[in-house]
Amino acid sequence: MPTQLTDISNQTPLGPVIAEGRVLDAVAGRDLAGTLDEIADSLGVSYGELRAAIDELVSIGWVTLELLAERLVLSLPEDARSVAS
Repeated sequence: MPTQLTDISNQTPLGPVIAEGRVLDAVAGRDLAGTLDEIADSLGVSYGELRAAIDELVSIGWVTLELLAERLVLSLPEDARSVAS
């Protein structure tokens, strides 16, 4: 008898995963700069989803984060820049 498939959509929120993809797509072409709200709006994701995406991408080294006085800058790490261009 086949086993029952578990519906993982209730277990795994897709928002942060989508936000991670959008951040990576954006920084592949240019640095992202602004407040969290401005960047979230430009990517079409929520503030919370963007924060979760940034936390994950920075922790695994796929994106760098620079905190400036009134904004932040997200970019590719230096070693990824040479490959992307």
